[in-house]
Amino acid sequence: MLIVGEVWTFDGGRPRAGAVYLEGGRVVDVGEAEALRARYPGARRFSFERVTPGLHDAHVHPLYWGEALAALDLRDERDPRRVAAAVRAEAARRPRGSWIRGGGYVFDAYPDRALLDEAAPDHPVFLESRDLHSAWVNAAALAAAGVDARTPDPPGGRVLRRADGEPTGYLLEHAAALVRRALPSPTADDLRRGLDDLARRGYVAAHAMGDLPPEATEWVRRMAVDGALPLRLAWALPKRVWRSWRPEKIGEQLHVFGVKFFADGALTSRTAWMKAPYPEGGRGMPLDDPRAHDEEVAAVLEAGFEAVWHAIGTRAVHELLNLSDRLEARGLPARTRLRVEHAQHVDDADLPRLAGRTLSMQPWHAHDDRTALEALGGEPWRTAYRWADFARLPGVRLLFGSDAPVAVPDAVAGLRAATRHPLGRAGLAEEAALAAYVRTPAVALGWHEEEAFWGRIAPGARAALTLWERGEPVARVWNGAVESVQRT
Repeated sequence: MLIVGEVWTFDGGRPRAGAVYLEGGRVVDVGEAEALRARYPGARRFSFERVTPGLHDAHVHPLYWGEALAALDLRDERDPRRVAAAVRAEAARRPRGSWIRGGGYVFDAYPDRALLDEAAPDHPVFLESRDLHSAWVNAAALAAAGVDARTPDPPGGRVLRRADGEPTGYLLEHAAALVRRALPSPTADDLRRGLDDLARRGYVAAHAMGDLPPEATEWVRRMAVDGALPLRLAWALPKRVWRSWRPEKIGEQLHVFGVKFFADGALTSRTAWMKAPYPEGGRGMPLDDPRAHDEEVAAVLEAGFEAVWHAIGTRAVHELLNLSDRLEARGLPARTRLRVEHAQHVDDADLPRLAGRTLSMQPWHAHDDRTALEALGGEPWRTAYRWADFARLPGVRLLFGSDAPVAVPDAVAGLRAATRHPLGRAGLAEEAALAAYVRTPAVALGWHEEEAFWGRIAPGARAALTLWERGEPVARVWNGAVESVQRT
């Protein structure tokens, strides 16, 4: 197969070429188009505007994304009354007593359940905020889960309450699990739906971030053994199950590489752990408090895993760096194998401490958070989304992804945000932004050192490519075939 176009190789010896020749899932030759046409006259030929190594989504929840694709889409909704109207319409279509699920809203204040009780009195309703760190439920859902005035707040969570102690229906962080446990269990079909959607969007790899339930890891492992994954999957285990697993690779299907921790919550739910208080009071909350996890993280690193840490607020990042320093002092490779997910708010004092680390960010979140950041001002605004600052630090490995279902896994939107910062700050050059989707995610996982290496186009590389027209992915090369991309 001969693919002609502007080839962005991400190979230092030859950054650009005019064509690439593939055989049996490998790159065989890279060079100028005229020379390769003459060298391989019988090859099937394809022409595209641009050819790059394949896209990675470096932070995604494929199981939750698969569930979201089958649920009520509330993205961009900011008015609880409009959300309740959507729930009312959904209730009219569903059998009485069936669950109504949805997500994607962002509210400026925590609503009461009364709106949902009126909209769907005969259906339990469970709606998750866009950031997945809070939930809005109705009385039927609370009853189905057995949550009432006597239910205590769980560790790392809060049930908001009326003056009489009754739940308002709004649940923060781990409190949402009190109702989530009553939902119908997710299935392997949900996982497959999410993975298939990523593949249809042109991704050749995804870094999956600790999706529950625990059996999801076994589902994906069985798919890998059967050769049934539609893209290469790097899998971070949920913290509660990691001791039953070991780091492993199953061919080029699955790489179980990490263990997922949550230092804090999220900005729009006001649970991101900040150094300065929010305008309405409070500083967010720690979840897996980095001050109390030295021994477990040490065990994770000693077992050969990476410690993959969600950290959004300035205090969360600060305490995570302190944890890393303590582990380094014990002789453990925390700087290179403690991976920071989001790094959304970093203050000036902690910025230099990120040198040499792997930072996985989601550029489109800056677009989604702009309204909230403008309202908050102060520390949240000043410290937010500093990817251009990070890129200038020595040794930083900067990865980009979507965090789907928090955002749609749209690489074009992510690239646009990375280069034209939604907050008016310095962006990245196009090639640097693209590298964070196609080159550095492979390097961060060590895939650039495999026999059929990933992340650059050179002889011997795995032929997992993304093909572009007018700045958008239109096809991918996967398993020796050109597959069209579905844009939605």
